[in-house]
Amino acid sequence: MQPMRNVRKFGKKVDPAPSRVSYILQRFWLRRNIRLTLSATLFAFTLGFGIYLLEDKKHILSQLAKRIDNVQQLLELSTAFKIEGIKVISDDQISVEKISKVLDLEFPINSLKINVEELKTKLENISFIHSASVRITSAGFVEIMVTSRTPVIIHRVGMRYALLDIEGKVVEEILSRKDRQELPLIIGSGAEKFVQEALLLLIESKDLVTRIRGLVRVGERRWDIILDRNQKINLPEKNPLKAIKKIVLLNEVQKIFARDISYLDFRDINRPILGLTESSARELRNLRNLVAEENV
Repeated sequence: MQPMRNVRKFGKKVDPAPSRVSYILQRFWLRRNIRLTLSATLFAFTLGFGIYLLEDKKHILSQLAKRIDNVQQLLELSTAFKIEGIKVISDDQISVEKISKVLDLEFPINSLKINVEELKTKLENISFIHSASVRITSAGFVEIMVTSRTPVIIHRVGMRYALLDIEGKVVEEILSRKDRQELPLIIGSGAEKFVQEALLLLIESKDLVTRIRGLVRVGERRWDIILDRNQKINLPEKNPLKAIKKIVLLNEVQKIFARDISYLDFRDINRPILGLTESSARELRNLRNLVAEENV
């Protein structure tokens, strides 16, 4: 064991052993009950001080909240922030009534209670509205300008009829096809996704359009065109516009739809199939029996 050496401090030899006071304090601190007592005392003091600060903070916040409420009440009573009513810029009185009913605002109301963005979102969720702008005027009105969706086609699914715009969005529902006879009709699930294509087919059908009763979406992948006289045109899945142009040209030259046929199958644009009605098929069989003496 190496002998203890004296430590030099400022040129003097210092005894490395602890002083008597330091030794007594160290021994005192090593007692467990003393440590627990001091720790508990410190914790209690800290907790009490924290509670004191918290209560003081609550009092300050309470006083601040009361002052804010007083200011709000003064603002609500002020005529500068009073909104007297709603003003909808639209030529359609029915739309004005529907918008007022959906917003359901009770006037007079303080402008601080009106969230313009929330009103805008609420308006654009109305089916017949494409876009909307909302502002509060200096005259004390909520001014609303809306762009309405224009119905271009009727969509029938089952027994329900809906008016669709060019984007395929529902404008409103109607009870009967007769309510909007001036609009074309599309039928079938998924047809609303192809409104623009349906309208182009109607445009390209030219003179045949007066005979078209409706377009049927088949299997959500292609169209059938239903004509009067129970005639039908089966269009291909791809390039239906190209097919309808050929069909129109064929009809102009051959007048095929003036004949006694039931359908024209154009699903294979290079090999169209002409379907005869039952009476035409019977006459054809009789003619073949007479000429070829063959039962067809």
